[in-house]
Amino acid sequence: MKNFTCLIFFICSTLFSQSKSNLTRESYKFPQERIAVHYNNELLVTGEKLYYKIYCFDQNKQFSNYSKIAYIELRSSENKTITKHKVSLDSGTGYGDFFINAKVKTGAYKLICYTKWMKNYGNYFENTVFIVNPFADKITTTANIEVVPETRDNFNLNNKISTNKRNYSKREKVSLNLEKIEVLASSNLSISIKKQENFKLPFENTEMSKLNINPNTKLIFLPELRGNIIKGRIENVKNKTVANKPVSLSINHEHLPLIATTNNVGEFYFNISNLNANKIYLQILDTYAAEYQIKLLPDEDVRKEINIDIPIQLTQNTINTIKARSIYTQIENAYYKVKKDSIQPLRYKDSLFSRRKNTYKLDDYKRFKSLKETFVEIITSAKIRTIDQKQRIIAPSEDIKTTGFIGNIPSLLIVDGHIVHDHDSFMNFDCSKINTIAVVNDKYCYGNSIYQGITFIDTFKKDYTPISSAVKEFKVIQVQPKKEYFFENYTTSKKRIPDYRTQLYWNPNVSEKEIDFYTSDVTGNYQVIVKGYTKKGKPIIFNTIFSVQ
Repeated sequence: MKNFTCLIFFICSTLFSQSKSNLTRESYKFPQERIAVHYNNELLVTGEKLYYKIYCFDQNKQFSNYSKIAYIELRSSENKTITKHKVSLDSGTGYGDFFINAKVKTGAYKLICYTKWMKNYGNYFENTVFIVNPFADKITTTANIEVVPETRDNFNLNNKISTNKRNYSKREKVSLNLEKIEVLASSNLSISIKKQENFKLPFENTEMSKLNINPNTKLIFLPELRGNIIKGRIENVKNKTVANKPVSLSINHEHLPLIATTNNVGEFYFNISNLNANKIYLQILDTYAAEYQIKLLPDEDVRKEINIDIPIQLTQNTINTIKARSIYTQIENAYYKVKKDSIQPLRYKDSLFSRRKNTYKLDDYKRFKSLKETFVEIITSAKIRTIDQKQRIIAPSEDIKTTGFIGNIPSLLIVDGHIVHDHDSFMNFDCSKINTIAVVNDKYCYGNSIYQGITFIDTFKKDYTPISSAVKEFKVIQVQPKKEYFFENYTTSKKRIPDYRTQLYWNPNVSEKEIDFYTSDVTGNYQVIVKGYTKKGKPIIFNTIFSVQ
């Protein structure tokens, strides 16, 4: 890993100094990554969810510690991306889910998964899924999809996993025993429990991406070793230099703003560990910022032609099954508020400044109308001075207070997570909207600039954005939040709430030796599928069947 990090540092240094890389794969022995995806269904109906678990491996077939972001998307037969997720990888694994909305047309789609590093090799996970939209499309009936008679034989397909009974009634507790899986503690497993359908789809899917290395392809995709890479470029209409210009990126009040410096061609890069928003703000921290244009460079699409020549043609029996699933899904979605998943909040480390700043909660003092009065009467650790006919906030350090010389170096002003480069533009802000003002009284180097202290201002609504033509808002793809998936528990009475789940249980991270879940009001055979990999990359697949009557 150390050698790989040194190699990436050399690559990044080269790429940052030029718009395109001249490196080829023959120059080095690059580490490789491969991906496998476990997902819950190969045929989906509008309103259902496609749950997925991503497994990323290195060249030694062990969980990869290289990439921290994976990309997973659904592509149509016209090679258009229908939906796309960024997924955070923790020690080579990540998870999420796609909601199939009513805009998706009936047809065959490709589920594609990759990391940016894998794009250099043309190496992608790729499988086919069918989506049926019974609201928008007329489905033809032929015998193209093989019908498989329902059976209750061979309920225990292997001896590694088993349920406590073979037959269950509606809304009954099921106990699934996994203790016979010898490598359970040292493996990474996911589990799907869903209704078994009585038809077979006309294709075979693979378990892992195929390696397809082209040694003549130029290496231009940087690995995301620490998080999501955001790249952009500044341009100047008056042919002024675009090199060494500081650019800030703001997300929201939870993130401290980031600063990057442009390279010789005006390009800049940010590395964000937790991109928990679908928009960012970029601004050039320069006196002549109005003379520049700032652009966000989009991620290049996967260089792959999608060829799906599998028409959706179903038997009447299959159509009846899909209609039933569609009705069940509509009922379940109507009760979404009482059955929704829980999003795990992100945990942020305390910044270096949290222990060094003086915080003033304005409600603890007599409030003043203007910001200048507030600083004079309340904020004793900072001052507002007029410099070059503009007002600036300065946070003098202790030695400056002793000498009595404050100087002309302004403070770094951060309002709701956004850098306010022009302090004068903020002076008329309504102070009744401000909750707290915090001050750090030390010189601070940020980017290639030096500031006399830092001033943090948080509003009550935490929704302030700088009013400046130099600040641009851009939409981005948010990294998928971690979830705790809902599954029904009938230990308390819920008789009046309908239960038409066909996906009884989904857990992307299985570690327990016994799992309890409850059946729904939908009868039929249900299949339990446990998939995953050992630490050495050996695949694990176990399944069994039980019945609900």
